[in-house]
Amino acid sequence: MQICDKAGFGRSLFERLVLLGHRKHLLNVQYRMHPSISLFPNMQFYDNQLVDSPSVKVKNYEKHFLSADMFKSFSFIDVAFGEDELDEGSSRRNMVEVAVVSEIVLNLYKGNAI
Repeated sequence: MQICDKAGFGRSLFERLVLLGHRKHLLNVQYRMHPSISLFPNMQFYDNQLVDSPSVKVKNYEKHFLSADMFKSFSFIDVAFGEDELDEGSSRRNMVEVAVVSEIVLNLYKGNAI
């Protein structure tokens, strides 16, 4: 692990290129998120510099496979009693949230199983 740290493998390729003197260039068109989802990161992290691609603005991009409000473009689920903890490295995890997400995925699978 120490050898990897010394070699700089804990940094992303992008970070290493910047450290080598390459200029940063913001790719300002996002193609994957529904505009209602991209709104927050655009305001918080990109100073409103991101533009939604026309492909994510079309009406049929917002597909609802399940009817409950919870399954629209995004939803927030308040998970009580969970606590963040450090794993063996420096990452954080919340096992109560893991259990809730696992249950949701299982129910989605059962609801769509043929």
